Amino acid sequence: MLAQLYTPFAFLGVMSFSAAFFMGFRHQPGAPAANILFNILLFAAFIFVHIVMTMPAFKKAVFGRPEGTLFERQIYVTVSIVTWVGLYWLHEPLGLFGFTSPAWLQFIGYCGMILSIVAFFEFATFENIGGLLGKPGTDLSHTVGSETPIMKEGSYASIRHPMYRAAFFITFSSLLVHPTAAQLLFAVMTSAGFLGFIPFEEHQLIKARGDEYRDYMRATPYRAFHGIW
Repeated sequence: MLAQLYTPFAFLGVMSFSAAFFMGFRHQPGAPAANILFNILLFAAFIFVHIVMTMPAFKKAVFGRPEGTLFERQIYVTVSIVTWVGLYWLHEPLGLFGFTSPAWLQFIGYCGMILSIVAFFEFATFENIGGLLGKPGTDLSHTVGSETPIMKEGSYASIRHPMYRAAFFITFSSLLVHPTAAQLLFAVMTSAGFLGFIPFEEHQLIKARGDEYRDYMRATPYRAFHGIW
């Protein structure tokens, strides 16, 4: 029963990240300045949980194995969804500035966000998204350890973290739809969280895969933005 419920929960939940930026973060003229600090601390708590759960030491301590497993991925995805939805539910409105975009600019923003979602799931089918989410009965994908192959095709042939680049473009495309201080704050924090996680993740990849990942880094020198970084 739980296995059957997990699949729709995970598929809908993974879209909650994009949905939050489509819906927009709360803008309220005259909102107290203290809300900025509250939102920063709320996001920091979300990121802290996310980082800890990706650490091999944590996986070994909790699940008995430092490498990724289907059950570990299911727990990670569940916690990530619940904490992200909780963050969106609990965040406080910001004032400072807020404008209403003209319809044509909102249209461009929505197009950019949809295109970024397509880029995030490049070449994905429901089956391999299931592997990313740890769907029961699928083969696990996107692990740090050598139990899964290194992604080298498509955008992975030109940059090492195209999913994180796509997340960056989702957040900043949303500013064309919701040009507010709250949207800007969460766009900056979320993008910084994704991009800042890259060196940490690559340290784990080198530790787990050694020369195999170093060779990939030499062949694909850019992390997220071709020709830049």
